[in-house]
Amino acid sequence: MVYEVILAKTAVETFDAIYDQIEQRFGTATAKKFELTVVNTLESISLRPYIFKATRENENVRKGWINKNCSFFYEVTESQIQVLFFWDNRQEPLMDS
Repeated sequence: MVYEVILAKTAVETFDAIYDQIEQRFGTATAKKFELTVVNTLESISLRPYIFKATRENENVRKGWINKNCSFFYEVTESQIQVLFFWDNRQEPLMDS
């Protein structure tokens, strides 16, 4: 089964903020590579939604990994995956996972 991946408004906002930061600091080529990695990762979880570990606080929310500097949190339902937000790992922790 292929799950539909939905981005919450917060996910779009946090992705855009991280993308813009990468583009400003490292250039458009690096930002585009980041975007491609995100797309590939979201395609992977649409096929295998349980490949990433559930958080301690909520077993329905999982923490995915983009690279050493960026993670994302998502929730799996019967037929959809809702990406809740992206997280710059250099920030203070929001959730203990």
